[in-house]
Amino acid sequence: MDRFLQDPENDKLLNEHNQALEAAEAVKGMQFKPKVTRHELLKQFEYRQKINQDQQRGRARSSTVDVSFDPPIYPPCLAPLEDLKKVMFKDLLLETHHRGSYILVRSITEAEKMTAVVAIVEDEKKDAIPLQMLNEKLCCHDGSVGKGHILLVKEPYLTLTSVGEYGVRVDHVSDVLFIPLFDKMVPSAWREQLPEDETSQWMAGAWLRMGNEYLNRGKFYSATEYYSKGLERSPTEEETHYLLYYRGLAFFQVDEWDAALRDLDTAPVGPKSDKALRGKAQTLYHLRRFRESCDVFTKLCKKHPEDVGAKNDFREAISRLAEQKKGRYNFKTMQEKASKTYPPVLDHATWIGPVKVRQTKSQGRGLFTTEAVKVGDLLLCEKAFEYATEHPSRPSWGSNLHVNTETRTTTRGGQLALASSIIEKLYKNPSSASAITNLHSAGFKQVSTGPIDGKLVVDTFQVTRIISLNGFGSPTSSRGDHIDDALDASKSPERLHNCGIWPYASMINHSCMSNVHRAFIGDMMIIRAATDIPSNTELKIWYLLPAPENQPMDFRHWGFECCCVMCTDIRSTEPRILWTRTRQRDQIAMALESKSCEYAEILIERLTETYSHPLEQVLRLGLWEPLTLIAAVYDSLKQHDEAREAVSRALAAVGFVIEGGVEGPLVVKKWGLAMDNLVVAWRILGKSLLKVAPERAMQAERYARMSYMISVGEEASFDATYGMSLKVAHEPRSEECQVEGWVV
Repeated sequence: MDRFLQDPENDKLLNEHNQALEAAEAVKGMQFKPKVTRHELLKQFEYRQKINQDQQRGRARSSTVDVSFDPPIYPPCLAPLEDLKKVMFKDLLLETHHRGSYILVRSITEAEKMTAVVAIVEDEKKDAIPLQMLNEKLCCHDGSVGKGHILLVKEPYLTLTSVGEYGVRVDHVSDVLFIPLFDKMVPSAWREQLPEDETSQWMAGAWLRMGNEYLNRGKFYSATEYYSKGLERSPTEEETHYLLYYRGLAFFQVDEWDAALRDLDTAPVGPKSDKALRGKAQTLYHLRRFRESCDVFTKLCKKHPEDVGAKNDFREAISRLAEQKKGRYNFKTMQEKASKTYPPVLDHATWIGPVKVRQTKSQGRGLFTTEAVKVGDLLLCEKAFEYATEHPSRPSWGSNLHVNTETRTTTRGGQLALASSIIEKLYKNPSSASAITNLHSAGFKQVSTGPIDGKLVVDTFQVTRIISLNGFGSPTSSRGDHIDDALDASKSPERLHNCGIWPYASMINHSCMSNVHRAFIGDMMIIRAATDIPSNTELKIWYLLPAPENQPMDFRHWGFECCCVMCTDIRSTEPRILWTRTRQRDQIAMALESKSCEYAEILIERLTETYSHPLEQVLRLGLWEPLTLIAAVYDSLKQHDEAREAVSRALAAVGFVIEGGVEGPLVVKKWGLAMDNLVVAWRILGKSLLKVAPERAMQAERYARMSYMISVGEEASFDATYGMSLKVAHEPRSEECQVEGWVV
């Protein structure tokens, strides 16, 4: 998802930023003196707001790209608030992280989303500076920083901000706290009047009523603050019941499942107990704890058999539990939902099949089979931990560019959106954090992530590093590569409008000789065996699709060099020969455009001669596309013998070992690589056998279906995608695929 800075424009951006960093280093530690007055700062901010809003309205017609840069990596604050000392703006030093200190500020503008979230804030002395926050989804006052909101910034970092003035930059979500207006920390001039005199004996009830007012207005975070204050005021058991129930409901509304479950589970018995039970079951569902959710729904439905809504929710929980425990999915329905839903986030559970995590000899952790599996077997069906998407008809990610100065990589908007969502999810639900923080981070020094001041510490730089190494770009459905122009899957990268992170799948290590294949349906990733795999064998997958042998595969981003026989052979091949192969493939494609098969065959033969090693030692991926293209031309000309020969050679070039055909049963003795257009190749082979050996044509059709299931993740949509051009009347009609005596 990242890409290396290789073009001059990106190098220019990086060099300019490095010069800015050198200039910042020169003033580091100097006393902060504002360059402009408070009035001028506000006028400049209002002007930038207007420009930014105009650009947002005209984004579809604008070629503007917002560029942002990572600062030098620094850790989040690990000190509790009680150990920090309060300072003012006048105490801050330029380009400095003020360890052991905090500032308390009030926003004097609405926040504006520029390259980051920016607001102008003041301290108690009425000095004003910009406050820039990286994550736009901070757990603030109900979704945005508004005028008059109070914020506390731990260990503030004073640096040049995106608005061109020195200000405080916050990169870690746990470094900023949003302080209620009634809190005692708030200066009296900023503080909101309390609902009642604090000495009142019924104070808890007053806080409850105020919380309910905010809850009814949809101000859920504000409501939780009032409920929390009420719980501090020695409430009665009945008041405690209501305070916990309504606070749990407010947390539920903002996806804070951990906090919601805590409150709903601990609320004393009272009038809202049944609703709290229903909320608990739903919260457990959102936490993917489907067995416990079903247990709670069982109690609820026994108590209230007339509750239709609870019964419907119970059915959904049972379906998720069946998926989670048995891997039972209705893939046809999943495809339909993904094609009609935006964003294509599906409500399904993760199933982990006959695989387990183990340590490898040299590549860290990996996934290994726990039993022998057959080609096409479902090994893993995983829901994304988090998923980011943009509408293909309203693209916006291309207008945001983030530059990492340490790794010299650029990140487009999709990964930025994904990082923002993941950081928010970890911060809201600490129970989910280990699924991300335990993933490979290339030696990134992990900070202690225990709760501080009641909240999880989240290191933004660690999360973004983990995403860059473990995230996947994905199509809405892998079926898209098989629709319309099935012989041209080269367009698929441009059709990617989604990205996500699938923690379990990300532990599969790379090999150009992959033995499994991934497919996507919405935010569900499906991993199937691409060949027969013995028990106790490590799963391997392509990180990058193996390209024709014109250059070695570049895995520098992941920190390794592939040493498979194909990559080793490419590195040892003379550049002149690699260039010749590229030129010959281009010539073959040109010849086939005019259906000049005879000349194309000559060129294919010349291309074959550039390979020095026997096919049994090194596969010849560069032959796959020319041979499948010429097979398609022969098929269109109804030259079936020639088409069959071309497909057979193409399959052999990518590792398939096949016996039979015209003379005997068509049997795949060994499956090769799951290449693009593999389904088309099998169908061409089937058509070539239809008249001379109909039974063999049926076998080829079954192999086409198997290849489709491996590449798309399911077989149910095969007929809708490719039609029924081959007459296989007594082929089994089910979602199972039967091939040579075994069932998938």
